[in-house]
Amino acid sequence: MVVPPSFFGMTVNIVGPAAFNSQWPSISIGTMAKTPGTNWYYLEQIQGSYHWTGLDNAVQAALANGAKSIIYTFYGTPSFYASNPSGPCYIPGASGCAEPPNTQNWTNFVSAVVTRYKGEITHYEIWNEPNRSDSWAGTTAQMVSLAQAAYQTIKSIDPNAKVLSPGPAIGSDYASWVQGYLQAGGAQYSDGVSWHGYLCQDDPALNKVCPSDASCDNRGIDCAGSPLVNQVHDLRQAEAAANASNLPLYDTEGGWQQNQFLSNLNDQIAYVARWYIIQASEGVAIASWYAWGVGDPSNPQGWGSMFSADTGQTTGAASAYQVAEGWLNGATMNGACSADSSNVWSCPLTFSNGLAGLIVWNGNESSSTYTPASKYIQYETLSGGSPTTISVGSNVTIGEAPILLEAGNR
Repeated sequence: MVVPPSFFGMTVNIVGPAAFNSQWPSISIGTMAKTPGTNWYYLEQIQGSYHWTGLDNAVQAALANGAKSIIYTFYGTPSFYASNPSGPCYIPGASGCAEPPNTQNWTNFVSAVVTRYKGEITHYEIWNEPNRSDSWAGTTAQMVSLAQAAYQTIKSIDPNAKVLSPGPAIGSDYASWVQGYLQAGGAQYSDGVSWHGYLCQDDPALNKVCPSDASCDNRGIDCAGSPLVNQVHDLRQAEAAANASNLPLYDTEGGWQQNQFLSNLNDQIAYVARWYIIQASEGVAIASWYAWGVGDPSNPQGWGSMFSADTGQTTGAASAYQVAEGWLNGATMNGACSADSSNVWSCPLTFSNGLAGLIVWNGNESSSTYTPASKYIQYETLSGGSPTTISVGSNVTIGEAPILLEAGNR
């Protein structure tokens, strides 16, 4: 498949018109995902009255800065609509995790959003992490009912908009939740299947259990390898079991989670590039990183930090993203990335001018020599800059960070 500009998604975690004007990401973003202060309970703080400023600012900034797509995630029931306003919820002081018992209230809000942003917001995700009890208190059947009402409303107002299934959190049940949702009727109200493709490590202290095939070691960098590939494959198996293999996959939120899970900058540089490269090769429609602007990059509580709104500084991970985006954007991925018996990964691609390329890295997180095919005469690294010539018969050094072999000048 040809990798479109819209594949490169990003959560932009900045607030207010001044911030959007001054702190919009310095990197190329094809799709803007969720932004703060735009959930249902924020937009409708008074019953029947909508406060659009935050979402207006975000949408206008995205369009002004060349975004091709915008994903809006519906979630967060206002207290005056919630079936159990005092129920458990991961949002402090909010009742947004309870289901709305009156579907008309939900439909009114969906209609208001889609009417206001018709032709601007291109994708609507039905709910955030519904497989967490502190994010969705209702049943799967109730979620399907909300999806049906939303799908019919969205399509009646903006037929070109895409409706995505609720995006489950990564965990032991993410694929089974998707399968159950699709089989319960959700497939007919979905134009795509979403999930949150984060690094996943078992954590007994948090009662967190990862799928055995999608769990990674304590260092974390290997999650941008076979575990990420397996997330995609598990979801495709879930779709197949529900006779919904026609639905494309959308990673609407993902990355290495909190910085404490991947604190080494070199690991972060390799991870962000591999995260996008692997998903592009697997045919994921949009991969949205979380996040730009969540805390100081040196703060363990920051999430996937390429940039900090606290310090105004970018990191090497942002530069690596931009280089990888330049490699992939407009290129045709010639099959999925794969690892050989030595855990050397290779991802073949063809550039828009017909030139052959190959992205390679060492999945063992160590340096080794690699012998390129004779057609590759130069290579680029995530550091950017001019390509390095490969002498005939020479080897190149590869490590955990991908390099791009080229058969000529792109």
